[in-house]
Amino acid sequence: MRKLMLSLTAVLAGVAGTAGAALATEPAPQPAPASAKPALKKAIAVVIVRTRGGRPGQSVYTLVGASTRQDAEVLRLASSPAFQALRPRYASGSAKNRYTYRIEAGYRDDSKKRVTVLEGTPGTPKVALDVIRLMTDETDMQSPFPPGFPFN
Repeated sequence: MRKLMLSLTAVLAGVAGTAGAALATEPAPQPAPASAKPALKKAIAVVIVRTRGGRPGQSVYTLVGASTRQDAEVLRLASSPAFQALRPRYASGSAKNRYTYRIEAGYRDDSKKRVTVLEGTPGTPKVALDVIRLMTDETDMQSPFPPGFPFN
């Protein structure tokens, strides 16, 4: 009986020893590569300040939250990777008699993205032009006053 116990112990030790050696010689499994996709920032506000070279005054367009489809589209564009990749400035030539748009988007993580676009600058990305177009579109603004007010 004692010989049987010694043989079983030897067999078990041998199996464990070879299994350990086999595990030691196998390559370690490689972890899956991390996704190169950056975390998407969620825009919660967008402001555009429009000025015109050589003329006094400015127009300010502000969006905080989305109450219409157009507002939601502006926030979606400002959250997009294409908008995040914009350079800080798109300008060429003189600003005289051309609009300058200063866009600032605020994000849920308290970060900001600022972009300045001079009207008519070649190579300005479409995402910047779309944000400007959607924010400065005043065609749906209704006048609360009757025609001719206050000189009726």
